[in-house]
Amino acid sequence: MHSLFCATLTLMLSASPGVEVTSLTGTTVSGQLQSLNQGAIQLKQGQGDQQYPLAGVLNVRFPQNRFQRTLESPLIVRLADGSRFPVQDLKSTEQQTALQGEQTGTLTVPTKAVTSVRFGTLNSDLEKSWDKLLNSKHSKDLLVVQKENVLDYIDGVVGNITEDRIQFFAGEDEVAVNRERVFGIIYFRPQATETTPFCSIKLTDEGLLQASNISYNGTQFEATLQSGARTRLSPSVIANLDFSQGKVRYLSDLEPRDIEYTPFFDTVWKYRRDKHRDGGPLRVGGKEYSRGLYIHSKTLLKYRLKNEYRHFRAIMGIDDSVPGIGFVYVEIKGNGRTLYSGNVKSSDPPVDLDLDVSGVRDLEILVDFGDNLEICDHLDLCNARLIK
Repeated sequence: MHSLFCATLTLMLSASPGVEVTSLTGTTVSGQLQSLNQGAIQLKQGQGDQQYPLAGVLNVRFPQNRFQRTLESPLIVRLADGSRFPVQDLKSTEQQTALQGEQTGTLTVPTKAVTSVRFGTLNSDLEKSWDKLLNSKHSKDLLVVQKENVLDYIDGVVGNITEDRIQFFAGEDEVAVNRERVFGIIYFRPQATETTPFCSIKLTDEGLLQASNISYNGTQFEATLQSGARTRLSPSVIANLDFSQGKVRYLSDLEPRDIEYTPFFDTVWKYRRDKHRDGGPLRVGGKEYSRGLYIHSKTLLKYRLKNEYRHFRAIMGIDDSVPGIGFVYVEIKGNGRTLYSGNVKSSDPPVDLDLDVSGVRDLEILVDFGDNLEICDHLDLCNARLIK
């Protein structure tokens, strides 16, 4: 019995994880992950192996891995490179911060790479206050404390952090603050030059690691964060590997340089990003999309591009949430030249747009009234993205 258990356990640990690989063209292939390096990903498909260059890969999804609820009151650490993840233990000196995470393992990062640490638990009242402090401009470190459902802070300089104490300098005074009384720390960091990560690693505990390098040797992943820290990750803790940085720009991440609304009656239906007008996901042709634009007639969106994209791709259709009478006229222009024009109706199948935007600086998207006034004119541009 013991040998059978050991053999079964060994098989489970050595089994290659199943993944779904999506390319820049939007096609998806599935297989068992064999290896991954800076140049390519290798999958076992049927009886053979197939390699796919990472230059053409958008993301790698692990469909069998489910998001897990984090501990009731985890420490949440944010780094200057955009990484954020829960940890169970943290100790810090002026030079280094040691982190111990359930999924990330042991990490040692330069303290100057840490931008904030949250010790307390967020609720609906505290979340807005914490986010406001994170995004505020300040010239010193902030020691944040909770007073009932209100956050307050003292500015100064954070020193060493131990299991139970936080060293804090307020003016000429040095105090050792009980760590249990501190809601969070927000460090003052000079504005750093943004660098594009090679891969964004989304963990099942909703942690996000921005990596400059990642590889898979058939057993585990090894990643180097942009902060310089190295970690080893089990395939079971990874939800998604995003390789889109530097290759793809979603239109919902861009601010239009100009927006023109022309209501048919008196109501202005403002365009929305990554969600429908009611706050739900975009849904076209029976499929939900997490990224894209919702645009109602009559709306004109103008974007200023950087002459660095080759394709504009999107899945276009009337949102499934409305009755089948939506009818709009869509015209997309690049530098004043028409790239696409046509009617879109609820009864039509989704339109797969793939437009050449090479050399385009000014992109315009017009959603105009169709034959049914403005009734149910809820157009979705799902996964609307610019590709280099």
